Amino acid sequence: MAQDGHPAEDYLRPKLDSLIEEGVSAGFSRDVVLAVLIDLLDDGAADDAELR
Repeated sequence: MAQDGHPAEDYLRPKLDSLIEEGVSAGFSRDVVLAVLIDLLDDGAADDAELR
């Protein structure tokens, strides 16, 4: 269970961990995988703001 008990975190954590491990298995460093995911999420938030 998530430390803060948030149901969305409980749902997403295993999927995110799996995605990170797949990236590492594909030959990318964990740091690179995390940086790209953060960048993708950050860009997505900007796109969402433009739609409002």
